[in-house]
Amino acid sequence: MIHIIYMAAGNSRRFGSNKLFYELNGKPMYRHLLERLIEIKDRYNKLKNAESNNPVIDITVVTRYREILDYCACIPDCHAVLSPDSEKGISYTIKAGIMAVQEQKKTGMQDYYMFAVADQPYLKSQSVIKLIDKVLENKGNMKSVFSLRCGDTVGNPCVFHSSLIPQLLSLEGDKGGRSVAKKYDCVYVDIADERELTDIDTLSNSKHTVTL
Repeated sequence: MIHIIYMAAGNSRRFGSNKLFYELNGKPMYRHLLERLIEIKDRYNKLKNAESNNPVIDITVVTRYREILDYCACIPDCHAVLSPDSEKGISYTIKAGIMAVQEQKKTGMQDYYMFAVADQPYLKSQSVIKLIDKVLENKGNMKSVFSLRCGDTVGNPCVFHSSLIPQLLSLEGDKGGRSVAKKYDCVYVDIADERELTDIDTLSNSKHTVTL
């Protein structure tokens, strides 16, 4: 199973306002990738349920904002958790997501955790699907880390085997999963458009049309 942890708890220090609620194409930034991930989850689970009742993917949203929590509450099978400590750094968001998944008691020894960020609205569905398919293809082959890449640029989402969860839970402050990923032979999934990997940190790099 792949547990998608959608991190929507950022501080937006460089953006000048809360970028998660900045409108792109008529809706808040945080909803663009989230809605694509929900569609992807439903697609995979529907296909799998033709064979069994076990889902392939679930989604947990980690946020500090009540508006996002309320939005997720209206979406079937989209679990969300409040993480006020996330203002202290991304490690708190990562740990809150992992613990929320584990509390749902849906985890297994061969599960994977995919971390996606809410300020990456240009990431296309087909790129995420390529990444998920690569993870599913490599199950049982002892590969621990998977990530998207465009040329020399590596970006999110990043996927970790459940055996690496103790290391992710030991992260502190604003140190993210890349510090764990770099210790392992990462499987890269290449995409053609580097803009898909852009994290929106400033208002200037948000001036684009969002396309699927």
